[in-house]
Amino acid sequence: DPEAADLLRDSLQVPAWRGRPAAECCRWRGVSCGWDGAVTKLALSGSRANGSLPTGLPSLLASLRVLDLNGLSALSGTLPPLGRCTRLTHAYLFGTALSGTLPRSLPGSLQELECSRCRLSGTLPDTLPRALQYLFLESNRLSGTLPASLSRLRSLTELELSDNRLEGSVPAALGSLGLRHLDLTGNERLTGSLATAPPKSGCSGGSDRYLRGRMD
Repeated sequence: DPEAADLLRDSLQVPAWRGRPAAECCRWRGVSCGWDGAVTKLALSGSRANGSLPTGLPSLLASLRVLDLNGLSALSGTLPPLGRCTRLTHAYLFGTALSGTLPRSLPGSLQELECSRCRLSGTLPDTLPRALQYLFLESNRLSGTLPASLSRLRSLTELELSDNRLEGSVPAALGSLGLRHLDLTGNERLTGSLATAPPKSGCSGGSDRYLRGRMD
């Protein structure tokens, strides 16, 4: 859809996209499309994009599977509700200037969410998708308590929430998840401990190992 491509280009402000015909968006830098011409992967890390994510992103990219915007420090705005991106499995937004809250609407297919070192605030939603295997939200401004619903994420293997403003007690049920990595340090008002706390793995998030989990 050329009109959608124009909107995406105007919003993200990727230098390499300037002047490129909208009808050829599948040939733009960092864009991969399926056999039907629908965008399935947007990999713009290192592209110097300096705009924002369009609020209509889910409608524009309903077939998106991978969103990689890691390290785009000039990318601002908020994270739009991604629930309509029903095929999205991996979202990387490490080190962007995205602010606002985590959307309550995330796709049930999402396996990895990397939003460390952004400017996110508010609380952790209690509607995180059960397919999540890796959740990285280190060094944001998240507040409130850890939702008890985290214990329902039976596929979760790594949880990184260090250096936020979380408070209250750590849900004991987290200890039953069999996490390989859990880091809650740097949340001074968070109390309690897990009897079966996993060892620290030194994991630094999705910026060092991409596309973990299953890809259909």
